[in-house]
Amino acid sequence: MTALLPGLPPALPILGGGIALLMLCIAWHRSETRAILIALTTLVLAFASLWLPVLPWPGDPTGMLFVPDGWFTYIAALMLLSSAASVIMAWREAGTPADEFYLLLLLGTLGALVMAGSMDMVIFFLGLETLSLSLLGLIAYHRTQPTADEAAIKYLILAGLSSAILLFGLALSYADSGSLRFAAPSRSGSESPALPLAATALVLTGLFFKLSAVPFHTWLPDVMEGAPIPVASFIAVTSKIALFSALARYFAGADLLRPDAVGAELAIVAMLSMFGGNLLALGQVNLKRLLAGSSIAHVGYLLLALLSPGPFGMASAAFYLAAYAAATSGAFAAMRGASGLSDIGAWRGMFHRRPALALAMVVMLVSLAGIPPAIGFFAKTYIVIAGVSARRIVLLGALVASSIIGLYYYLNVVRAMMEPVPEVPRAVRGTTANAALITALAIVTVLAGLFPETLVRQTRSLLQPTPILHEAGLGPVAAHDMLYRE
Repeated sequence: MTALLPGLPPALPILGGGIALLMLCIAWHRSETRAILIALTTLVLAFASLWLPVLPWPGDPTGMLFVPDGWFTYIAALMLLSSAASVIMAWREAGTPADEFYLLLLLGTLGALVMAGSMDMVIFFLGLETLSLSLLGLIAYHRTQPTADEAAIKYLILAGLSSAILLFGLALSYADSGSLRFAAPSRSGSESPALPLAATALVLTGLFFKLSAVPFHTWLPDVMEGAPIPVASFIAVTSKIALFSALARYFAGADLLRPDAVGAELAIVAMLSMFGGNLLALGQVNLKRLLAGSSIAHVGYLLLALLSPGPFGMASAAFYLAAYAAATSGAFAAMRGASGLSDIGAWRGMFHRRPALALAMVVMLVSLAGIPPAIGFFAKTYIVIAGVSARRIVLLGALVASSIIGLYYYLNVVRAMMEPVPEVPRAVRGTTANAALITALAIVTVLAGLFPETLVRQTRSLLQPTPILHEAGLGPVAAHDMLYRE
């Protein structure tokens, strides 16, 4: 497979083959069991293929469309595992018929991987739209729920608007540089300095819409509330990882420590997202909306890591993405295990009804809050170290202050679960596969927090997101060595 497709990560054609196979099976005979088996098998094979050798690109590396570097391998592994968690959550939850639900999940995962490894504007935009259109179908999949239609319409309008803004920015970037490389345009050699600045601002605006960073965040709570639980998890985890990875690769060749308009915009959005996300979640009575606000705040924390280039910057971001993915997926899986209870009031007395499920939810919330011994504590500390090394004092103050706000609403859910109830209703249990998923994520969240050394070594050894090669001053031989060294 790799011999026929030089420079292309094997995970992409494997996902494409799994999608084609599932389409053929749907046309032949519908079966949710077979659909979920094909989806999980495809994701597992794609995960295993990430460490297969990729045939070098024949010729100048600047002509490559994908970058199979260490950053892509790590990010793709996180997205494939998160998508597999969404598939497991969807078992007996997807609706009727369910086959196309898993097909759309695989399509969205394919688009996310294309975005994460893209080095070309056109390929990146195709991956982004594949992900967006898949999400649109997934959000509206439960046709009998009025909230699903409302959420899908809101997502359709804002996704179309943000894609148009992003595409306009990419067009301006091409007009300035004459290149389709997916990278922030340089203003040093530009005839009109305003053109690359406008291009970068528009691309950032489009990506911030997709990331739901403040002040482009208003759609996320409504969409996640109306979407099924597996889809809400997919939006909050897989799509966020893909979009942050693309943002990191876009600025891989830029000096974000330089005081300019782009750095200031990123810093302002980071600070607004930290406070805005936590304040949004503060008054929520719905767990999905609470986790939406939490997701927005975590985007702000990740932007702080992005703005702290150096020995800890992107390594801390990679570690934080793993911690965020495990805890957020686990929280949604616990919600699914409670028969889809999303109202915080319905979780009152959960320690008396379902002590194991309540304990797992506590582990996830404690990790998201950054409380030891869960992995979220070390992840947030790692970002603080990166911020200190880059002297981001104001942003560090915002992180500490906003995290204190976050403690209230996370622990408020824990308090509700510990309240005694006079009458204990009959417990409703989820599927065995979902229970196994919750157990595995809870164990990983605790053990990785107690023993983070392995993951720290993995993130520190990553290649940083590869910058545009000809602007980095690399010739074909040096660039080839950088891309394919182990």
